[in-house]
Amino acid sequence: MGANHRPKAGLRRETPHQKRAPQGQGQPMPKPSHLDLHQRIASMGREDQVHSKAMRAVDVVVIGGGPAGYVAARRLGQLGIDTVLVEREALGGTCLNRGCIPTKALYAATFPLGKRALYERMGISLETRVDLGRLRAFLAEVVGKLREGVGRLLYGARVEVLRGLAVLRGPGIVEVQGEEGQVLKAKAVVLATGSLPLELPSLPFDGERVWSSDHALALPSVPERLAVVGGGVVGLELATIYRRLGSHVTVVEMMGTLLPGLGLSRRGEAVLRQALRAQGIEVRLNTAAAGLTPSGLLVRTEKGEEEVEAEAILVAVGRRPCSAGLGLAELGVAMEKGFVRTDEYFRAGPGIYAIGDVRGGALLAHKASHEGLEVAEVLAAELRGHPLPPPSSAPVPQAVFTQPEVALVGASLDTPGLKVARFPFGALGRAVSEGEPEGYVGLAVDGEGKVVGAEIVGAQAAELLGEVGLAVALGIKAEDLVRVIHAHPTFPEGIWEAAWQILGKPVHTL
Repeated sequence: MGANHRPKAGLRRETPHQKRAPQGQGQPMPKPSHLDLHQRIASMGREDQVHSKAMRAVDVVVIGGGPAGYVAARRLGQLGIDTVLVEREALGGTCLNRGCIPTKALYAATFPLGKRALYERMGISLETRVDLGRLRAFLAEVVGKLREGVGRLLYGARVEVLRGLAVLRGPGIVEVQGEEGQVLKAKAVVLATGSLPLELPSLPFDGERVWSSDHALALPSVPERLAVVGGGVVGLELATIYRRLGSHVTVVEMMGTLLPGLGLSRRGEAVLRQALRAQGIEVRLNTAAAGLTPSGLLVRTEKGEEEVEAEAILVAVGRRPCSAGLGLAELGVAMEKGFVRTDEYFRAGPGIYAIGDVRGGALLAHKASHEGLEVAEVLAAELRGHPLPPPSSAPVPQAVFTQPEVALVGASLDTPGLKVARFPFGALGRAVSEGEPEGYVGLAVDGEGKVVGAEIVGAQAAELLGEVGLAVALGIKAEDLVRVIHAHPTFPEGIWEAAWQILGKPVHTL
């Protein structure tokens, strides 16, 4: 999100006074480390060079224009804080340009392809043809429109946007490198530089045989056989899309379960795995990718090595933070595997804050944006000498756009000591009428009857997250949920039904 890398073109300054076309966990607070003598001398030399340039004072510099950075900058602008945002690429970061948005646009565009068998049962025959050129144009249109919206939002909040590579040259000193290089002196610097796809040493990205998620979303081709390394969110979403487009997909996951680390229950994982296999996606668990072969992927299991034939291999094993080259080590900023360590108020050091993917934790756009809003309120309070707002403890929801969808928030349904109920979609009128009887709505409550977790596997699962997320965040009880009349026939009725089951008074199940 908002990766901060060296620009291909020169820096362009955009001020709110110029009419322009907008571009389209918490960890313990680190103690500042002391630089050794040689580092101090080198740092002094760099600062002397920087001071030879004109330096402009601002309140806050935000580095990175992704979901964390642009939301923080906009809120700071709304709060009357003089803010400059530095972004080397396109506003919107990874999520908008090479992640969440194009993935969901492709998920929507290919949705009918995944339902052809169902439509046939309904008496509707579809003749489909995929035009990759037009599909790419559709993605570009969606991304461009939303990117332009981000630019307008920043312009409306009087946030200045600078294009270029930002490097910290001293406490509060940010050099923006480009043809019109500038040096900014800020009271606070917010790091929102995002993350990049993680590369495996045995499978380096080349964009031809070995793809990252960036390559896959560019739609270079629809390979006859696609091997996906990684059974996490990104791997399964892209496996779903490419299977719909016509590829024979094999998912290789070294762990013994799909979506490892998400907290999906054993039952939920089994439902998802069965559904993927029914779509023709082969799932191979406890299988590690070992390298390339002339005609595919070399994998290793407890039985030995074998080959998975594939024209293309998508590596989706996680992401790494964009923290190199910012000058953080010279300022004593504590790091852990490249992620910036912060306290609960996002402070990484004197005058330095970090939010979003570069801070670690769940690498999710909505978490990053929430942190952007939070850090803006923290900075406004600190700059004006006001009391700090309390740190947020809101649960972070997770949506996975597979077929069926998976949605999670709060405690896992497998957590010991919780009372759990699952209402099956097979008993939900709306789900059955749409030919989507697979899956369920699951709720977990504590000893007081408060909803502390939810898990939904099935159609429209992501759209049901809002209500259950609110219940978890506010500690709403199941007896309160059932008092809300849910329209019929709708998918949210499943939440209402599950709440009745928790209370031991099921309505549409025996």
